[in-house]
Amino acid sequence: MTMSAILAYWRKYGLHNKRLFTVCLLITMMITVITLMLFIANWQVNQIQDDETRRYLLSNSHKIQESIEKHFFKVELVNRELSQALSKEDQSEQDIVGIIENVGSIYDGFSGIGAAFEPYSINDKLRLFSPYMMQQDHSYEMTRIDLLYDYTADELHSCETGNWYHCAVQIKEGWLPVQFDEQSNRWVMRDVIPLIQNENRIGFSFVNIDVTSLYDEINSVDLGDEGYAIIFDQHDKQIYHSRYPSIVTEDGDTLKEYFKNGRSVECHSEHDNKTCRFMLIANELTGVPSYLYLFDIQQTDWKIAVVIEKAFFSHHKLLVHLTELQSWVKVHPYALTLFSVLTVFIWVLFFNLICNRKLQLGLWSSSLILSLSFVIAILYLWLSQDDTVVLPDKGSMLITNDASLRSFVRDYSKSSLEQHKEPPIFIPTGMTVQSTKIDDDNNLVMSGYVWQRYLLFNHYNIEKGLSFPDAITSKTNQLYDHKEGDYQTIGWSFRVKISGHFNYETYPFDKQNIWLRIWPKDYRKHVILIPDAPAYDNLNTSTRPGLETDFSISGWQVKRSFFDIRFNDYNSTLGIDSKANKMHVPELHYNIQIVRNVIDPFVSYLFPVVIVLLMLYAVLLTNSRDESRIGLIGFNALEVLASCSALFFVALLAHVELRSHIGANELIYMEYFFIIAYTMVLIVSVNSILFSWGMNIRFVQYADNALPKLLYWPLLTGLLFIFTLVVFW
Repeated sequence: MTMSAILAYWRKYGLHNKRLFTVCLLITMMITVITLMLFIANWQVNQIQDDETRRYLLSNSHKIQESIEKHFFKVELVNRELSQALSKEDQSEQDIVGIIENVGSIYDGFSGIGAAFEPYSINDKLRLFSPYMMQQDHSYEMTRIDLLYDYTADELHSCETGNWYHCAVQIKEGWLPVQFDEQSNRWVMRDVIPLIQNENRIGFSFVNIDVTSLYDEINSVDLGDEGYAIIFDQHDKQIYHSRYPSIVTEDGDTLKEYFKNGRSVECHSEHDNKTCRFMLIANELTGVPSYLYLFDIQQTDWKIAVVIEKAFFSHHKLLVHLTELQSWVKVHPYALTLFSVLTVFIWVLFFNLICNRKLQLGLWSSSLILSLSFVIAILYLWLSQDDTVVLPDKGSMLITNDASLRSFVRDYSKSSLEQHKEPPIFIPTGMTVQSTKIDDDNNLVMSGYVWQRYLLFNHYNIEKGLSFPDAITSKTNQLYDHKEGDYQTIGWSFRVKISGHFNYETYPFDKQNIWLRIWPKDYRKHVILIPDAPAYDNLNTSTRPGLETDFSISGWQVKRSFFDIRFNDYNSTLGIDSKANKMHVPELHYNIQIVRNVIDPFVSYLFPVVIVLLMLYAVLLTNSRDESRIGLIGFNALEVLASCSALFFVALLAHVELRSHIGANELIYMEYFFIIAYTMVLIVSVNSILFSWGMNIRFVQYADNALPKLLYWPLLTGLLFIFTLVVFW
């Protein structure tokens, strides 16, 4: 077989056909133009999503900034009113305590309020006096700092580590740095104002706010599943992270460490008409590129960094209008891949049609280019599966932060009122999963702990408890019944066995969503279960709330966990005549999303198929009528059939093992490799028989069976690409 013979064949049946040439030219240009249009539309969609993400981040950052500054301003007004009342002359100890209690009972939003007086400034017999009313368990408790320690004794080394009173003397008025308050056992910010009598300072009034209370301000806006906020003090040291809202640390990362690996992005703030401090960094939770917006808090010289994923709007509905083409590209992200491969394919054919003699592109080179383009496209589709997200059922509402939880409670309460239902009773419910395994029947066995919090003054007449309606078997044991403050918390251990609900269509790139539906025990009343958000450091999906750090499932990677609320419609009242048992009932679900480890399926099932296909091509190469080659290779049609039969049974055994291991009812993605392998075995066998019999079929007999050998890899990889695209589209 010579290259000139193949080119002569192609020129004879293709090059001199002008009509074919014209059609091929038009098709080539048309597909190229479509691919360019899709590429431009895809680029525009990415730019629009990028712009919308930045705009969304800026808008929410300004909401957080305004909310925190208003909170600080409110505290400053309270402290100013307190200082004016305490600065009056001739006040007794009881008068001072009464003023603090009166101001503290009128206002809220702080963790403590009080005053600290200079030695003997009240009277000659009382050296120190510092009444302090602090918040404890949803109520306020009055204590005295001077009875616990001498707040004037320690020398000041720094405002961060020294005595807060000396720091107040140094600063004179304003917000002190974050310090740990031993009385309330929390990290606080303290606003201090000097108490002046006769132009002399007699002490300070102060109002404390819990640093972790800023979580409410930050979580009042939706930063998405993977968004978070970080607070840096006036020395650019991290003191708060919304991923760990209950932890305040003095040893956190500095602002420079967040920016050293970041890349500046120019932006313009519509809020204050200034240049933005905007960075592109790697998300702490997911590692994906994310935008960081930094802003200052006016009263404290703090800096707050708000982070949101760059691809936020890839998984959310855009707030701007897209053209029809842009919308189509967003809905069908693999269309560009298809047309890119098609463009390569059509250009290779076109060059072979008109330019082989000049460019010497060669049919073997064309075969290699086509095969590589298909392989690259397949690898791209495989890698792109890491970016896909398994979404809950349509109509469900993800609860990933306080903002989404409050939104659900508000909206459902309003809709219940409009539909004349009984007022809903919301019961916070939490869950911690200790272990999960998949048994031989593809059922899930889960065990862990679940708890509920009940308001003592409102939920006393509710039958307490829960159930798992989807469980094949379930067992719960009450572990504790704890009352604290206004709440009663009841906890149970549980072990349930539920159906897997697995879809293996994309195996081994399948992502499964394990979910556990939870019902209240009291069906008679309008009881709605909601996530117990305060029980978790963070409801962010990547922090895996409800799972231990080392939680794992054999053969799978745990990606995220989350709560969601799904609305269900029943065609019965369950035999209970109650306004609560109507249509559109919200049900709490706990979800664990897992991704299969692909190494084991690749080694166990895909690798044997690849070896079979390589050996099959080696068998195909033995087809020859050249005496010199026959002497070296020993071509015989019977031996080819024997080899193909052996390879067929190797693939068949691996296929049977795959089906028995998975137990799927549908046709899965990896099975297409076996089906294509069977097809190629059949094609090679038939080709060898036709070639050895000498049947007058030009495609088979031409140039010593050159064309089947030439088209083997483009046909094989092309089929694999088509099936991959169909499955993942």
